[in-house]
Amino acid sequence: MKDKIKTLVWDLDNTLYKFYPEQVDAWNRATVDYALQNGVTLPYDEALKLAEDGWLSHRNSGHHFTHTHGLCSRQMHIGVNNHLSEKMVTACLETPELMKAMREYRHVILTFAVRDWAKRVLEHTKLAEFFEPDYILGAEDYNFEDKAHSARGILTALELTGATPDEVLFVEDTLPNLKPAKEEAGVNTAYLHHSRPMNDNDMGFVDLKVQDTPELLKWFKEIPST
Repeated sequence: MKDKIKTLVWDLDNTLYKFYPEQVDAWNRATVDYALQNGVTLPYDEALKLAEDGWLSHRNSGHHFTHTHGLCSRQMHIGVNNHLSEKMVTACLETPELMKAMREYRHVILTFAVRDWAKRVLEHTKLAEFFEPDYILGAEDYNFEDKAHSARGILTALELTGATPDEVLFVEDTLPNLKPAKEEAGVNTAYLHHSRPMNDNDMGFVDLKVQDTPELLKWFKEIPST
């Protein structure tokens, strides 16, 4: 598989940098601030519990506000992303140096965040030089269709780059997001498990399992992991 890969399609959040608890908390609180400013009438602590449960259960802090309280998912998505500061992100210091050895590959961002957030994070984490602006796809570029239920995002990336599925490796930290990409688009898939428990029964659509992005990049260049 490795010898055929020419294009890496990267998820962004918790993939090119790792989420830490304080970052998840900032995301949850930004979601609550947006919800309370846009018609949700709940005590702050109760709204925060909904955001926290949405993150834990659905990897989406806004899940309960859009599904139960009637907020528009697209408007909320854009509003929360615009509210967040990229300074909350803790960059992986190892990744930019490892990426320098990957310049012969085409690199694409496919994030469910919005494009502006992706560009700000890439600048902050010193990774912007590896991604051409036209190859940064936010949710608005593929109709806000959840990657766990739609292959539209990865198909958009294939159309944009002209790459064939066997030339593409799609890198994600969210396991369900890889299934449509494998089943409908036929790309190669890599799952970043971050030491989370894995059930082999759920791995039928995963071609490669690695700890994190540095381990993946070392795998490409056959650098021993320490």
